[in-house]
Amino acid sequence: MKTAYLVRAMAVLVLGGFSASLLAAHPNCAVSGGTLLKWPATGPAVWEMCWLAPGSSSGVQGSGLEVRDVYYKGIQVAKRFHSPILFAEYRNGSGGDCYRDWKDANAKFAATPAVRNQLGVPGSFLATTTCDISKDATASHGTCPFSNLSPNPFVNADCQASGVAIEDRTNALNPEDSYVLLTTQYSASWYQYASRIAFYANGDINPEFGYGNSNGTYNNVTHWHHNYWRLDFDIAGAAHDQISANGVLKPTEFTDLRSLTGGPGGGPTYWEISDSVQNFGFRITSGAGDYTPVNESGRGLHTVDVIGTKFINNEFSDKADNNLSDCQMVASNLANGESLADTDVVFYYTASVRDSTSNNWPTSGSGAIPQDSMVCKKVGPLITPVGDWPLFRDTFEP
Repeated sequence: MKTAYLVRAMAVLVLGGFSASLLAAHPNCAVSGGTLLKWPATGPAVWEMCWLAPGSSSGVQGSGLEVRDVYYKGIQVAKRFHSPILFAEYRNGSGGDCYRDWKDANAKFAATPAVRNQLGVPGSFLATTTCDISKDATASHGTCPFSNLSPNPFVNADCQASGVAIEDRTNALNPEDSYVLLTTQYSASWYQYASRIAFYANGDINPEFGYGNSNGTYNNVTHWHHNYWRLDFDIAGAAHDQISANGVLKPTEFTDLRSLTGGPGGGPTYWEISDSVQNFGFRITSGAGDYTPVNESGRGLHTVDVIGTKFINNEFSDKADNNLSDCQMVASNLANGESLADTDVVFYYTASVRDSTSNNWPTSGSGAIPQDSMVCKKVGPLITPVGDWPLFRDTFEP
């Protein structure tokens, strides 16, 4: 997955001042909810977490693929990663005008039996969503076993009706490139959203969101999709966390814009969430393929790229409800001036795509770009460990 990114930060892993008890902590899914994932299945855990399918995810009308109580080599790194805010909007209010979509309707995708709702090694094919096969500008493919494919390698027996595919992608030749990949698909009427998270042996995390269409509805209208990840990092626990942008601490809740390159006239190129006492955490970096400018539609519905907030229990969105026609994302409902110093913080990261109709964008006629409205776009940041991480070694003695 992360091979698509131009920049890959390297983790600096050194032995820190942690007690053996902290280095051997584990998630308790009976308390936090979800199903335990330990990877690899045997030997010391590299990644552990509790996962939930879209139909069981938190928030009003769900939040898609969700992981809770995430631990890397015995150290807690996050309370929850999920996507509770999701929109579709149409150019000039045409077609469906706009939607605040739901995220709790499980949908069928292809996965081998060995990886269906359990950790396993993929068989004859990798987990495949509607988004993965949507490569034609105008063709629609429904859900698994898909349609309009010639030849079609999938049959009904290949379909996972709901839940999460969990694939062990161990690389024996290059162990640090090994990872575990969680994949799911969920529907909002004709839209088929694909959500993935890869957790790498070296500590990297790579969320990916794909925007698919099952039957071509409003394929003739240029439109945008906006997914907001809610990344609730708890670095070595909930206390003492902080957020910085391009190395500068953010003292209070904030919103930011990003750009393709950053620098003069551009927004930050990376953000870090770290523990202010232990001096380690994660860097969130976006690449050129992960950026569509905010408010490209000109409708004023989406005006920020990232949001940093103080943690409030059960605050998952800018709105307490999820009304379908409530199309404006009101960032000020989340970021309203509270201190972010040495506390429990949450980071929202937006990734948007544009589905363009032929002879329609950015202008009509000969100046328009080719149609790509049914070609599925996949976006997401790369999250890498930074700072003085304690390293849980097999030879470590307390």
